[in-house]
Amino acid sequence: TPKTNDVDYLITVDSINYQTKEEYRIDLYKDFYVNSGYLSTIKSTNKLINTLASVYAEENDLDNCVLLNERKGVVEVTNANIFLVKGDTVKTPPLSEGCLKGIMREKVIEILQKKEGIEMEESAMTPFEIQKADEIFITNSIMGIQPVTRYRKKEFKTDFSKKLQSSLKILEITGK
Repeated sequence: TPKTNDVDYLITVDSINYQTKEEYRIDLYKDFYVNSGYLSTIKSTNKLINTLASVYAEENDLDNCVLLNERKGVVEVTNANIFLVKGDTVKTPPLSEGCLKGIMREKVIEILQKKEGIEMEESAMTPFEIQKADEIFITNSIMGIQPVTRYRKKEFKTDFSKKLQSSLKILEITGK
């Protein structure tokens, strides 16, 4: 039991030098599941499943792993939100599935909702849907938008992701 309600802060700052990777490989992490619900949407340093999945990714020559919730629905990857493209529809799991309420996630959803001819959908997603997608990309505040080129044995194109990266850069420059 805490003895006080005092809050302590530790803030570190470093420059961001992330370079989008030309090849980015992901796979499922199935050893443990993220609990769905709104508590999982909070960013914290206490995300053991994400850490274990990162170790698994490194040990298996992957760039990242897809995390699942207790219903075996797709939640996110270890350090980013996940989006899939199928035809004119872009889909990402809703917050109720347990994904992080990311700043970049919100910005990408906002951009896509304004794009004519694109249907932005927040709904539960299965690993099978990732396999059947035309394209996959992940987002966070450090990397921005990272196209995924391989999930399991399937290779993906990155055309849509790269166009979206350009839209995001224009938004950063113009603020509109």
